[in-house]
Amino acid sequence: MILTISCTKSLSDTSFHVINLRDHVEARDVNVSELLKDIRIVRLETSDSIMLGQNTNYLVSEKYIISIDNDKILQFSSDGKFLKTLAKAGKGPDEFLRADAFAIDETNDILYLNHRGDYHNIIMYDLKRGERTRRFSTGVGNLISRIIVLNDSVLTIVPRMNKDYNLYYLSTSGRVLNGIAPPMVKGIGLETSIEKVSDNLYYMPKEYDTLYIVSGQTAHPYCFFSVEDRFTFENNETGNFVYLSVNAPVFMIANKAHARIKMNEDRETFSMNADKVTRYFINKKDFSVHEIKGFQNDFLGIKEVQNPWNDYLLITNDLGFICYSSFDLKKMIDEVLVSKRLDKTVKLRISTLDKLLDENDNPVLVVGKLRIDIK
Repeated sequence: MILTISCTKSLSDTSFHVINLRDHVEARDVNVSELLKDIRIVRLETSDSIMLGQNTNYLVSEKYIISIDNDKILQFSSDGKFLKTLAKAGKGPDEFLRADAFAIDETNDILYLNHRGDYHNIIMYDLKRGERTRRFSTGVGNLISRIIVLNDSVLTIVPRMNKDYNLYYLSTSGRVLNGIAPPMVKGIGLETSIEKVSDNLYYMPKEYDTLYIVSGQTAHPYCFFSVEDRFTFENNETGNFVYLSVNAPVFMIANKAHARIKMNEDRETFSMNADKVTRYFINKKDFSVHEIKGFQNDFLGIKEVQNPWNDYLLITNDLGFICYSSFDLKKMIDEVLVSKRLDKTVKLRISTLDKLLDENDNPVLVVGKLRIDIK
């Protein structure tokens, strides 16, 4: 289905796809092999000084794995060997307080980081040397929530509650080049979503259910997510809205959330009480849609028990990964080995892993390249 509309004053009429999340669609499990290829298991090295908990963020590249929690920033090799503590929490010049935005430049081995203790600046770390190199201004006075590496000398930044930009381009010398202003309407979404997928920059402002492809300062509509009872601040503060958890080369995972939302007195922030979320798998080749019943890790032979509010698949650039606590993974493997008939290759894989794994080990990542075809 193709719909032609004018979305903003700066955009001319453009044809784009409508993805219908209103009607009941076929529900099915999604296999990890549909999402990733060249899959491998990474056991992060464990010792008392580098223990990682559940509330840890990860950046995964072909060379490095970076872990970021509230206490420390660690650098591992791509096979999980501990290399370096890049920073520890604190108020000192080389310390950090709550890192909110971060990105890895795989080509130049650079980690970019913004944290609450120095939110006006972005910190650069040289990952070859494992050390902090310099800092430069974010160019805006408020917090930022996302950093995307655009090229060697330009980043794309998503600021929080900024009246000038929903996203802007920042040189690595700290100069704001230009950007895209917020839409002139009030609606809702969890946050401004921005992803670099292959060579395209995708952008979904929080006020719309429209996903755009960005070229410079122009946003071209890519698809519109149609839902019933769409939330607005005029419909008794209750309704549905859409947010993306995955945007990959050939598929997306979209989430339709039902919530009661109230604008706060500052007219910029809001309070939300959500009671339901439905996930959808969207084929970007033909824009077919399936409701996701659950995820099946067919690489490990396990069916996931997963909170629909948590993202299952995480992405750094062209790699996808799933993170397991060693305790949970060992428990799932033991249950599968006892209760299921398994493919011989899978059984050997998880039997070997089970012998190596201790329930008190650091997390295990299942890492693969994002598929560029649909299985």
